Amino acid sequence: MNDFNFYFFKGRVALYAILKAMGVQAEDEVILPGFTCIVVPNAIIYLGAKPVYVDIDQETFNIDPSKLEEEITKKTRAIIIQHTFGIPADMDKILKIARKYNLYVIEDSCHAIGTRYKKKEIGTFGDASFFSSQWSKPITTGLGGWAVVNHPELKERMERIYPQFMEPSSREVFVLNLEYLLYSKLMTPPLFWLAQTTFRKLSSLGVAVGSSTNEELQCKMPFDYEKKMSLWQKKVLKKELNHLEQVISHRKWIVSQYERLLPQAGIQPISLNEDYEPAFLRYPVYVKDKKRILELARRNKIEMGDWFVSPVHPNLDGWEKVFYKKGTCPKAEEICGLVVNLPTHPKIKEKHVTKLIDFMKNYT
Repeated sequence: MNDFNFYFFKGRVALYAILKAMGVQAEDEVILPGFTCIVVPNAIIYLGAKPVYVDIDQETFNIDPSKLEEEITKKTRAIIIQHTFGIPADMDKILKIARKYNLYVIEDSCHAIGTRYKKKEIGTFGDASFFSSQWSKPITTGLGGWAVVNHPELKERMERIYPQFMEPSSREVFVLNLEYLLYSKLMTPPLFWLAQTTFRKLSSLGVAVGSSTNEELQCKMPFDYEKKMSLWQKKVLKKELNHLEQVISHRKWIVSQYERLLPQAGIQPISLNEDYEPAFLRYPVYVKDKKRILELARRNKIEMGDWFVSPVHPNLDGWEKVFYKKGTCPKAEEICGLVVNLPTHPKIKEKHVTKLIDFMKNYT
């Protein structure tokens, strides 16, 4: 673990801290893709600023550089670049535009630890980047995240801000520790849907320490939002990072099996040029009837993800709370209804891939 990084209770808090260190405030604008999680624009509005959404490219699911410049105004302070599903964004084109307008670039690397663009690791291109070790991410500490700051002046500001963030309560750490143990033992492909439903229910009741609180889903800032990573989370993260190469290697092997077998189900694998070296968090595929196939996957105990169900996942309405207006990103809105994603995590074995492909043959 890099001693120059900054560790937080959640990845979104790392983004919030980066924006705060950049001096983002009321009347400012921050650009981001219209194909993201609600917690990303939340971090912007918590500082009084306005999120501005840019549509995505249907091949990479990342922000479309050709649509970026038209959204830049005198109020724009930063661009958040999400490496969706672990696919790197086109950093050359984006950085060129950012430099032209003297804008900060923040890499949302939560999906993409281990991903490379033109042989260089993501998280090293922008002025800052943030990562997540939440349940569904490449490595997990239950919840957690960290910021990597590449800009010297920005790093100094982060060093001043970081001590202001509180420590998590002993109860939170205890419950998170217990959840982590249960997750490690019980979160298997056949139990995916049951575990997900149960956990979300317990989180909504306040029994479990969930990824997103009810307040966050309503775009309100929790009173205890500004929290650091606990010592226990740091210890788990260090342990997980020691196995990172093995985890990435496994994910790449699983993806190679998907790409070999998906054509048998009539599905075209993703095609990227040699500049892109993704370490897929999840493998996205287009389907004809997303709602139907997810329901059938649930019935057949096939692990499958729904990312993203809306431009500000998982919210299906109330988008105006984070300044998103329907029709702003038409391509992203269309893709939300067409894409499901396939798991690549370490508990996915060859037998699960075979079962999933057989399922896809019958239902796509």
